[in-house]
Amino acid sequence: MDDKYIGVWAVFDEDYEEGLETAFARYKEAGIKHVMYAGIAHVFEVHDEYYSETCIDPRLQIDYEEKKGDIFGTKYFLINSDYDEIRALAQKYGLNIGFDITPGVSDPIVDKHPSTAVVDVEGRTSGHWMCPSNPDVRKYFCGRIEDILIHNNSISEVELDVVSMDFYDPQVVPDWVLPELYPLRQLAAGNCFCEHCVKKAERAGLNVSRIKQQIRAVYGEATTLTYEQFKNQADTMRGLFDIIRFVLKYPELMTWLRFRCDAVSDFVKEINVLVKNIAPNILLSSDLVSPSFSWAIGQWYGSQHGMTDLTKLMLYHKNIGLNEVKPLKSIKEAVPGINEEELMEQYYRLKGFTGPDTFDKFSGEGIDVENIFYEVKKAKLEAGSGHKIVAGLGGDPPASADDVKNAVEMAYRGGADGYMLHLWYHNAPKENIVAFGEHLRKLGEI
Repeated sequence: MDDKYIGVWAVFDEDYEEGLETAFARYKEAGIKHVMYAGIAHVFEVHDEYYSETCIDPRLQIDYEEKKGDIFGTKYFLINSDYDEIRALAQKYGLNIGFDITPGVSDPIVDKHPSTAVVDVEGRTSGHWMCPSNPDVRKYFCGRIEDILIHNNSISEVELDVVSMDFYDPQVVPDWVLPELYPLRQLAAGNCFCEHCVKKAERAGLNVSRIKQQIRAVYGEATTLTYEQFKNQADTMRGLFDIIRFVLKYPELMTWLRFRCDAVSDFVKEINVLVKNIAPNILLSSDLVSPSFSWAIGQWYGSQHGMTDLTKLMLYHKNIGLNEVKPLKSIKEAVPGINEEELMEQYYRLKGFTGPDTFDKFSGEGIDVENIFYEVKKAKLEAGSGHKIVAGLGGDPPASADDVKNAVEMAYRGGADGYMLHLWYHNAPKENIVAFGEHLRKLGEI
């Protein structure tokens, strides 16, 4: 048996309130060796000299996480704890506390520095997502990583959480997302036309004016919210061949989608060089959404080999419906006569998923567990045999212990090189962690 990567995305404040030793003992029993705490980057001290080339002060995000927090809650206990003490205690249980950072998402930074935000084709700026082509954004995150690694030589892994380019986080869809018809939203989603992306594209020889023209045309179709327009899309885009017909109509879309993947990859490569120059033995991992739609936010599994040491595929099959149903509901509310069964049918057909056919069931039950098998297999084939794929699986509500076991089983059959259990959405039943370890042990993975 190879030494499998077995980890958990955990909530520090929940572990702290329960007792770190109790939580660490449970992780050890489950065969877990790697722990990633949400917000761990904010526990480290700030040394100003690493941020002289950026307008962003890291204390802005630290203060926000401590006092207000994001969808994953505040990080009060974490920020006011000592990393070395946490790490030393974890080592007693054979656990490695890794360093997770999210290079791109920050409501408070975008609010104070709107010039760092992603800009859509109509000139609107995101309130959430920063552009990876922006020099201030790159200098800030590279400076933060360097600052932390230089002053904490015990860190053995840097995890990049969802480096991408979009208007919002695709797995945490906010309520303000406007209705746009599928699959047009996916094909022209989150395109950034900030001055830095435009200059970069022009240097690469892209016809930005022509690309803008085509994306505006697609956006116009996507926002024509009539039942007839929905049916035109649903009835004529029923499979892969139909998507190719669409791309032939708008050929510059493929050029632009690939440019966005290259822009994201370029940022990750810069971080790779930075990390490996500080310490070549540090493991660099990257979190990607599922291959079926990762390309829509500039993530491409085919580029991961040589850029990171391993990729963590995030598909929390029981949770996905709670967020992905939001844009579907907004379409239903905006289009008279449409029904949710029609929307669900089109959603599944285009993404290749299977699952329940009503909004309530989709929100409460997620998608079928078999989708994990297909997404892991896609990721393995696309990334190539020389690159490791770690399956990120949901352990948060509404997932039960049986759901966790079934997810592990599907990831195993898909050829996963490791497993991460996601608990960041809070209040995960402790039996789900136990079940995670039990089924891995049954399969001989630990």
